[in-house]
Amino acid sequence: MGEDKGNNHSNFSFMQETIKQKKIYQTKIVQKLAWSVVCGVLFALTALIIFAAVLPKLNSHMEKQEVQEIVIPEDSEAAEEPEEIPVYITETISMELEDYKKMYQQLKQIGNQAEKSLVNVAAVTVDTDWFDETYTSQSSASGVLIGDNGLEFLILTNYEHIRGAETLLVTFYDYTTAQAVLKKYDKNTGLAVISVNMSDVTESTRSVILYADLGSSKTLRSGEPVIAVGSPIGSQDSVLFGNLTSSTQMAALYDGVYNVLTTDMAAADSGSGVLVSWSGKIVGLIQNQCRVNSQKDTIQAYGISDIKNVIEHLSNNQDIVYMGIMGADVTTAVSEAEEIPIGVYVSDVAMNSPAIEAGIQPGDIITAMSGQPITNLKDIMSILLKCSNGQSVQVVCQRPSQEGYQELTLTVSLKIL
Repeated sequence: MGEDKGNNHSNFSFMQETIKQKKIYQTKIVQKLAWSVVCGVLFALTALIIFAAVLPKLNSHMEKQEVQEIVIPEDSEAAEEPEEIPVYITETISMELEDYKKMYQQLKQIGNQAEKSLVNVAAVTVDTDWFDETYTSQSSASGVLIGDNGLEFLILTNYEHIRGAETLLVTFYDYTTAQAVLKKYDKNTGLAVISVNMSDVTESTRSVILYADLGSSKTLRSGEPVIAVGSPIGSQDSVLFGNLTSSTQMAALYDGVYNVLTTDMAAADSGSGVLVSWSGKIVGLIQNQCRVNSQKDTIQAYGISDIKNVIEHLSNNQDIVYMGIMGADVTTAVSEAEEIPIGVYVSDVAMNSPAIEAGIQPGDIITAMSGQPITNLKDIMSILLKCSNGQSVQVVCQRPSQEGYQELTLTVSLKIL
């Protein structure tokens, strides 16, 4: 009986259940972590969608905010000058050598101040020789610091000098350099604007350079003294002193005429730079595009007043379009004397130009354009500056015939020269 009790005790088990472990993804910590990841992904996707929708508008807003328009003030209307009364000098004034020295030192200071708004533009080109070997060549010319648009420094220079260049390098007043790119150009006047990123120019350079102080060429008179600064003899930092021999000469280009200042200073084929008045203002841009034939060997410059609009358009990255006519103003006096309509007499039409394609011929007189009356070439220049590449304009011409003048309306599709 005692044996039975022992056997029963050995077979009895108080708890026979097996404890089963939870899987890892069922734990509270992992579930919270997974939920956090899902929320994070949803938040990121939402932010990405919103960012994608807002980014274009944001970029557009920032661009409008950062890129500033260049505005060149027009010449103020000069007051009518009183009639000059001749002055007779009866007292003899003598100057010592020291007086001449002081005068030229003062003139040099005026030139040095103007040079702070000038740069040297080096154009590097790559070409091949007869043996198919590549070589590089470099030429340089002066440029004028017009201003900045918030992102770039804008520099006016000669288009012919930089045309086809692989690399443009700008050297500032303190001899630091930066790379530039071509913005816009106008083959007609031979002007171009290049730009340098402001981020590529150090603060020390910014502290010494100046923007060009553009004066007026409308009030200049023959005989006035001027200073040629930049590279007037073809080498950088050269300075010449001289006088204006004429301030009223006009040179014809396509679709307009431009004031040309002539001087008594010897010209160089590679000369460039500006003419500066004794007040320190830039009054002319040295050029070789349209020269007055009677004074080919002396420095000639565009009167700054006539090219301010062109500079402003190029600086604001706007095209300069052309029609392709050479002409002359038919004034009221000429109209009455010759019995022809008031307008612009077409003396020549460029081959393959928009004008010749539209049917404009030499002998036509343009009397209206884009719905506006035309009385002189300045009117045509003003209208074209408001037009864009590929735009079509209506030109009203008076064409001579056996019965008198016949009115024609022609459509001209403008383009870049």
